[in-house]
Amino acid sequence: MKLCTFSVVVPVYNVSPYLERCITSLLAQNYRDYEILLIDDGSTDDSGAICEQYGEQDSRIIVYHKKNGGLSSARNFGIDHAVGKYVIFVDSDDYIEKKTCTSLAKLIELSDEADVIGYNGVEEQEGTVTSTRRIPVEKLEFMSGRDYLYTRCRHRNLSVASWLYCCKRDFLNREGLRFQEGILHEDVEFTPRMLLKAKKVVESPVQLYHYIVRDSSISMQKNREKNIKDLFQTLEKQCQMAETLDRELRKWIKDAALNSYLNMIQEARMYQPQYRKYIKKSFLWNKAATPWNHVRVFLCTINVRWYCTINDFYKSIRKRT
Repeated sequence: MKLCTFSVVVPVYNVSPYLERCITSLLAQNYRDYEILLIDDGSTDDSGAICEQYGEQDSRIIVYHKKNGGLSSARNFGIDHAVGKYVIFVDSDDYIEKKTCTSLAKLIELSDEADVIGYNGVEEQEGTVTSTRRIPVEKLEFMSGRDYLYTRCRHRNLSVASWLYCCKRDFLNREGLRFQEGILHEDVEFTPRMLLKAKKVVESPVQLYHYIVRDSSISMQKNREKNIKDLFQTLEKQCQMAETLDRELRKWIKDAALNSYLNMIQEARMYQPQYRKYIKKSFLWNKAATPWNHVRVFLCTINVRWYCTINDFYKSIRKRT
């Protein structure tokens, strides 16, 4: 296989209404040295046929068909078959800017081939477009993965979405970095672990990715119980991992995990009897690092319904100010 700069890994599963837009954005890059790996993860609609159609039209597209194993399985398959120096993850119902590969190539050169390149994106939902992350500076930042994780957790500005990171393939292979299969919220598990292994991370505020929020996305799934269970188990493992780290980093990773835990309690309205059993109030203790999280833990410990109501009110006030 001919080596190239980028391998764009695209897991595909039953996304025929959105797939052409995604592939079109990949083919429109103003950069030539890349391959596109379309991983058909056992689709039952015509997504596989669409992949084949594009694969016949452009030699940069390589199509694989595999038994359904989930998003993590498809991404891991893509990493294993990639030949690019760097791996870019794109979800098949999203799309990227025309300048994505060119921008990333410049960042790689400027950073002397960092292990991880972070960038920005936009979230699109019902005609509303918002930035996916708050990158506070307009200049490039270079730091170790440990310092990056510490800084972003401390400022509550860590994006775990894997599609906002371009990773050096040798780095992923050397460190044995793969996505955990069989769970939802795989990025929550993968990204902090990946960042801790990185010797050099560079981050740019440029917006390259378009994340499309739709009703059938993971956050809207009917199987909410698995959604809750997988996230909570992942956050517990994160806190166990944090115990092996230095005091300051441990403090802010635990606070970030607590924040995600509390957010799920609110978003899923977990005062409902079918969900309440999954809340471990003992998990809430001794993790808050900010005054507001201390308040949230206090409220949630007393009464989960009160916590959700008060938190909703607080968020509505912040939106108006």
